[in-house]
Amino acid sequence: MIYHEDKPSGLAFPIIVILIAMAAIVGSLALSSGHQASARVWLPVRSAGP
Repeated sequence: MIYHEDKPSGLAFPIIVILIAMAAIVGSLALSSGHQASARVWLPVRSAGP
């Protein structure tokens, strides 16, 4: 008789990659939240009279 051995499913590698990606995203958000850049808005100048 032929017995099939149970093979590991190999889910460890994708889970580790996903966790590293999540940590990188959270880290980049944490680093970028400290630097608040002022927003510049351009408003057209109206003429003084009609």
